[in-house]
Amino acid sequence: MQQNFLNNFPSEIQETVSKLYDTILERSLMEAYQKLDDTQKSMMATIFNTDDEKKKKNFLKEYVGDLQDIMVRETKKIIEEIKKQPAN
Repeated sequence: MQQNFLNNFPSEIQETVSKLYDTILERSLMEAYQKLDDTQKSMMATIFNTDDEKKKKNFLKEYVGDLQDIMVRETKKIIEEIKKQPAN
């Protein structure tokens, strides 16, 4: 999916967009992880260390909710952080 998404951008910025996407995803998963109890954290670690995308999706749906909603919130946070940085 990510490769198809990247094709929407000029080749010159695809690497930057990919890194930004990875950052948003990582922050979103960390936010979700912090809200889990210890048993659920252990389950998430086990599942996310596999290549089983279906299990990952099912875990997120059951214990986290809508990952896209979390990603939207994290994207908005990043935008606000960027806005607060002084212009060079």
